[in-house]
Amino acid sequence: MERILAGGTGFIGQYLVREWLAQGKQVAVIGRSKEKIQKLFQGQVRALEWSELTADTFRQAEVVINLAGAGIGEQRWTEKRKTELVDSRTKTTTMLATLLAQLGKEAPRWFNASAASIYGLQSAFSGLPSRFDGAVGIDKDIVAPDFLSYIAREWEQAAKPAINKGVHVVFLRFGVVLAKDGGALPHMVRPFYYFLGGPIGTGNQPFCWVTLPDVAAVIDFLLAHPEMSGPVDVVAPGCVPQREFAEIVGEVLHRPTAVPMPGFLLKLLFGEMAQELLLQGQYVYPKRLIDMGFKFFYPELKPALQLILKPSQKA
Repeated sequence: MERILAGGTGFIGQYLVREWLAQGKQVAVIGRSKEKIQKLFQGQVRALEWSELTADTFRQAEVVINLAGAGIGEQRWTEKRKTELVDSRTKTTTMLATLLAQLGKEAPRWFNASAASIYGLQSAFSGLPSRFDGAVGIDKDIVAPDFLSYIAREWEQAAKPAINKGVHVVFLRFGVVLAKDGGALPHMVRPFYYFLGGPIGTGNQPFCWVTLPDVAAVIDFLLAHPEMSGPVDVVAPGCVPQREFAEIVGEVLHRPTAVPMPGFLLKLLFGEMAQELLLQGQYVYPKRLIDMGFKFFYPELKPALQLILKPSQKA
């Protein structure tokens, strides 16, 4: 059976596709350009364009996974950009929901990306057990006023037409996905290579993260547990204050961490995006996964960064 992936050309999607191909899985990737998909994966996947999708496209699939969405931190948040960030998630999700709803209970399982930011922002890491543990579903009230929470709420609500028709939907509520060549991490560690690294703002804001190998392992785990549905927090249990993240990066790279980045400067440079992405965060604990017996490859941050930030890596 085929695994169908939307957003397969992104850094998470590319990792998953290559892992699955190495395992001998059949993979189809949905995107805007068949030529781009075929070139990227050297003809090893079935390439699909959004415009050609029908309900029958998914009828025999093992799973449908949707990771499509514009990069949150790639541009300053103008009103136009904020609309693009929401639409790039909700429109693709709505399209898939509409098609899968036609299959109803006969549809394959659907894993749709979401974000741990749905729970709202925190300015300080309490060190207490997290109140965010995946227990809050899309039918319960989440009223955090910030933009990142709004995006995630709209993202999940867009899947409701499929849920209402009996489609088995899992929401993958990602923390910051750490990778060597993609996502936020390369930008976050670059100052350290030039001896300019340090805590951001107060450094007390929670930093909720997960590695790419654990993302792939979580998806395989969920595929093996068909009873799992609804929101699943895809985060490592070792959430830390941002200051500790900076200290570990400095230790791994053998760089000082004595140059803090003032919050007011970040706000001046990046506006609202700095306030939500850099100066606040979420303390989220993967309770559902751990209660089900999932074992993380990298539950703690230092071993994860030692793996990713090898000495040969360049800025």
